[in-house]
Amino acid sequence: MDKKVYEFITAQTGENIVERRICPDCGQEFAITDKDIEFYNKISPLFEGTKYQIPTPTLCPECRQQRRLARRNERKLYKRKCDLTGKTIISIYSPDSPYKIYAQNERWSDNWDPMTYGRDFDFSKTFSEQFDELMKVVPKIALNSWNNNENSDYNNYIWNSKNCYLNFGIDNSENTLYSGKSSTIKDSLEINNCANVENCAYLERSGNSSNSFFVYTSIFMRDTFFAKWCKDVDNWIFCLNISNKKYVYKNEEIWKEKFEEKYKDLKQKIKTNTWLQSLIAEYKKYLKIFPVLASETTGSENCYGALITSSKNCSFVYSLVGAQDCKYCYDSVEIEDCMDTDISGNWVHHILDSINCYGCSNIYFCEAIFENSRDIYYSSNCTNNSFNLFGCIWLKNKSYCILNKQYTKEEYEQLVPKIVEHMKSTWERGEFFSSNISPFGYNETIANEYFPTDRETALSQWFKWQDKEYPINVPEWTELVQAKDLPENIDDVTDDILKKAIVCEVSGKPFRIIELELDFYRKHWLPLPRKHPDVRHFEALQDTTPRKLYLRTCDNCGKQVISVYPADSEFKVYCQDCYDKEIY
Repeated sequence: MDKKVYEFITAQTGENIVERRICPDCGQEFAITDKDIEFYNKISPLFEGTKYQIPTPTLCPECRQQRRLARRNERKLYKRKCDLTGKTIISIYSPDSPYKIYAQNERWSDNWDPMTYGRDFDFSKTFSEQFDELMKVVPKIALNSWNNNENSDYNNYIWNSKNCYLNFGIDNSENTLYSGKSSTIKDSLEINNCANVENCAYLERSGNSSNSFFVYTSIFMRDTFFAKWCKDVDNWIFCLNISNKKYVYKNEEIWKEKFEEKYKDLKQKIKTNTWLQSLIAEYKKYLKIFPVLASETTGSENCYGALITSSKNCSFVYSLVGAQDCKYCYDSVEIEDCMDTDISGNWVHHILDSINCYGCSNIYFCEAIFENSRDIYYSSNCTNNSFNLFGCIWLKNKSYCILNKQYTKEEYEQLVPKIVEHMKSTWERGEFFSSNISPFGYNETIANEYFPTDRETALSQWFKWQDKEYPINVPEWTELVQAKDLPENIDDVTDDILKKAIVCEVSGKPFRIIELELDFYRKHWLPLPRKHPDVRHFEALQDTTPRKLYLRTCDNCGKQVISVYPADSEFKVYCQDCYDKEIY
């Protein structure tokens, strides 16, 4: 992070920089403030009445986040065998993975007990060595799927959903395709970072919307095409930065009859692929006419970062909703008093350097901790009212365990401090899991989406790399059709397409159209896609708000602001006051 950005934000939040350090991984300078030390003091645990101080970090914030994200494979799926039954399954773990992988129903069954893999802590080895050994024997779930999903086999990170296909991070959804990090989605596709959406497509960071398409960072949208930074609208086409209006075309209200004419004309045009692509290109140019809010933060107090909503006292954060007193936190909802946290929520409290934690508190250097669990250290996938765990994997409703072995409260509180002292001597104390014990190659994880790098650089930083490419198995009876040979108009597409595989015009990879998807395109007059879902995902990433912060001036009043747009951005960037005057 740029030094000027850091010093500006710390000045605004009233923090004092007490130490500057150089990150050993990337060589970047970063700072430790008095408020950081205050936080570490506050959350440092007590064992038998003695506080064991959590040290300040050695890595910069970006490298700390990179380590966490390198343990989360969202989208890379493989066909492999279940290690219990031998049946073919779909998994986020490749066939050559050294880990024991069980199918969903087997993993959640009572036919096995993770406590049987418990072992004593060996003080002649590092913690990382022992945790890695435990990871390789405790069975892992093929895909992250919870709570009675129905007809939704080809999804990862999915809860309480039905008839869903190739989604990565959704809950309480139905008839949803190719979406991610979203909640309560119905009859929709390509929805990302959204909530409460029905009959929509191509929405990003939006919510409470229906029958809307190509909408970004907007809420309460109905019957709308191409809108960004808008609120509470009906029947819009090509709109930006406006709210509480009806029958709007290019930011101007028009007569209902005229609007309906334009709406009908638009629907006819988007049925054809060439027309749709030209409209998308036209809209991207149109976006540059109007001012944008420097950090795209709304309804928040004393917050510095990007895409922050209804939050208070947060700094160096990105994509937070309902957060308070947080620092270096990302893509989370309803979190409080946390530092270095990713993809967490549901009123989590006191989370440090952890990822994917929900409904829990006092979680330190962990991944995937759920459901009223607390006081857990260096553990993975523990849930259901578990507490006081150290170095444990896949435990449910357990307490006072170390490396999956049961102890009494007294034994636990005597042994953990000894392990902590041992980890100090091996330079592991106060650090997230070492990058070399991630179960995934760096290029399989979302770390490579936000911190893209090459194989050599990743390996030099002790990450793993997946070198093996597994071919996509296309059945012999499946006809391949080149994307360029698809019908231009959705009206000309026959049901035969369901028996074919389309060759992506960018990557050359084949992909299918499923029946639910074809029905959606026909219903909403949308042409067939020409690109593989992965290509569409990565292209959408390029259009999202950047995750980097800059110190720049407001293009209207000259005030210094923190922004996601650099000084040479093509957009007109306004501070909050100027933006509000312009828009409202």
